[in-house]
Amino acid sequence: MMENCADAERESMITKPLLNDDHDGFSGKGGFRTMPFILANESLAQVASYGLQPNMILYLTREYHLNMATGSNILFLWSAATHFMPLLGAIVADSFLGRFRMILFGCVISLLVKSHLHTSVFSVVNIYFDYI
Repeated sequence: MMENCADAERESMITKPLLNDDHDGFSGKGGFRTMPFILANESLAQVASYGLQPNMILYLTREYHLNMATGSNILFLWSAATHFMPLLGAIVADSFLGRFRMILFGCVISLLVKSHLHTSVFSVVNIYFDYI
């Protein structure tokens, strides 16, 4: 009797996929246990966004010589895009890729954008110092 139970458990462990996305059973992960992390992440992202806006409007008006209305419109569009992209990412993740592939895709895109910005900033700084 005990061997049959252990064999059945071993058999279910072997045939069960590693990443089970059917959500039929309760896995004990996620749910309300992860809520503090999600709230903290979103709160800190909002603080960073609101802290960036005054600096960005000053940068747009002083460095790019834009008037206040144009700079405000640019910041509004940037804010709208950054608030809309998680919704678009959730739709793509739920409909096409799955959550792990979408996280990987987002990390790769973020790395490429940051590396492009990093190299472009250094090239601008080098051109500036070569000019002086």
